Amino acid sequence: MNEIADKLLVLAELNNNRRTVFKFCEPADTSRDVLFNSILNGTYTKPFLVEEFAHRSMCFSLDGCTQSEMRLDNPYELVSEYTRKMMEFLVLRPRPERVLIVGLGGGSLVKYCHRHLQTTQVTTVEIDADVIALRSQFFVPPDDERLKVVHADGAEHVAAMVERGERTDAILVDAYDHTGIAKAVVEPSFIENAKKVLGTRGVFVMNLVAELGDCKKHVETIRCVFGDPVLVIAMQCGGNFVVFAGQALCDRKRVALVARTTSMDKRQVNT
Repeated sequence: MNEIADKLLVLAELNNNRRTVFKFCEPADTSRDVLFNSILNGTYTKPFLVEEFAHRSMCFSLDGCTQSEMRLDNPYELVSEYTRKMMEFLVLRPRPERVLIVGLGGGSLVKYCHRHLQTTQVTTVEIDADVIALRSQFFVPPDDERLKVVHADGAEHVAAMVERGERTDAILVDAYDHTGIAKAVVEPSFIENAKKVLGTRGVFVMNLVAELGDCKKHVETIRCVFGDPVLVIAMQCGGNFVVFAGQALCDRKRVALVARTTSMDKRQVNT
C-alpha cells in the first residue's frame, strides 16, 4: 500500500523487554547502535513504530510519550481516551458535511470519521511526510471521494481556506512533533482563521499536552478568539486536555453531555 512503510527497518531488544519490536523508516544497512544512540540523545526526529503484544504505537522518542496507539486486532478502535473525547464533537455538531483534521498521527480520528460518517467529507492535513508514509501501518484507508490526506502545513492550509472562502463544520486539531505541540496551531492567527472557516454551529476541538502554564496560555488564546463558552476537559489518563469552542457550544444541553467528564475549566486553567 505504501512503498516506504512496506520496507521498514525492524529491530528488537532495543530495551529490556524482548517482546517489544521497533520499526523505522531507515535503510536495512543502518547501524543499530548509531540509530539507538540518536534516539537516546534526542537527535533522531523521525516518527517510528513500537509494537508490543497487540498494540502498535507511533513515537518520536523513548520517553514514554506515545503519539498514536492502535490495537492490531481492532485497528479502528479509539484506544486513547483523548481521541474518544475529541470525537464527542459529534454530540455538538451531529451529521457534519465537512470535517478538517489538523495532524494525521496514526490516523485514529481519520479512520473513525471515515468508517462512521458515511456522508462526511474528511480532509486531513499533515506537515510531516514521514508520518504520512506510515499511514498504511495504521490501516488509514487510501484517499477516496470522502477522504483526502494533504501534505501541508496545517496553519497555512487553514489560512488558504480563508482566502478561498471555504467552510467546514468541525476542526479537530491534534498536531504534535518530536518537540511537542506544533507552535503554529497555538498562534492567535491560526485560531482566528479556524474561527473564520467554521460554518454556522461549527465546533473547534484541540488536544493539548503541555505544561500546565502553557495549557493555560493556549486556552486563553482560544477563549480570546472564540469567546465563551470554552469547554476544557481533563483526561483521567495521559495528562491530555481536550478543548471545545465555537458556536456549537451555545447548545447547553449538548454541552452538558460532553462535559460529563470532570472539567478543569473551574479548577486549574482559569487564572
